Amino acid sequence: MSLSFATVNCTGNVGKTTVTRELLAPRLPHMSVRQIESINTDDSAGPKVEVMIAARFDELHEELMRGRELLVDIGASNVEEYLNRLDSSEGAQEDYACFIVPVEPESKQLKDTIKTINMLADLGVEPERIRVLLNKVELVKSEARDITLRRHFGQLFELHERMGSFVLNEDAIVPKNDVFTLAAAAGRTIHDIATDGVDYKAQLVAAKTGAEKDRLVKLVSLKRKALSIEPLLDSAFNALLAGVGA
Repeated sequence: MSLSFATVNCTGNVGKTTVTRELLAPRLPHMSVRQIESINTDDSAGPKVEVMIAARFDELHEELMRGRELLVDIGASNVEEYLNRLDSSEGAQEDYACFIVPVEPESKQLKDTIKTINMLADLGVEPERIRVLLNKVELVKSEARDITLRRHFGQLFELHERMGSFVLNEDAIVPKNDVFTLAAAAGRTIHDIATDGVDYKAQLVAAKTGAEKDRLVKLVSLKRKALSIEPLLDSAFNALLAGVGA
């Protein structure tokens, strides 16, 4: 089995593509990114992405069986079709080291996340290969982390305690932050901005025109935010994939 990962959730608006682009791809640079969508288009920022229509199931799994290590981002509108194809192809789910299920603290997203977990379990995916990532978390400094997380993701914690059908690590969390939107708007990834080695503040001091100063002010602000969140993303990545491939 190749060390490939699929990012899945039956619902949209949980940050699957952002998680793939900002959390996974920069820390797994040897992997190629595939997006499973109904249409063959992609305009996202970040690493080069090949978009595949959902019907190209066999082509994708031939790559996986040959040992090609991939990050596969499955669009919400294609998840059930894709999982049904896995169900009708005995053993195909074993082509992935694990399935990453991002979730945000909204009622519909939680409900659909539980549905996704149950569908994966029904396919025979072992608990240690279903990894939940708590996304867009707003931690409260005056409140213990576990209390905050259980308040936002209570249904998920209850399911985990009752069934144990997936991995739920309280350190596998991505904080809510506008830096993700800002980086995407700039056509950059947070990792790229944080590690590009450019001193935008020095460039700002030397800037001559108002337009150039405006551009650099935004870049200085973006880099500060990227540098602040990058260690948190490192921690989330390590917690999310702890033990995978060991």
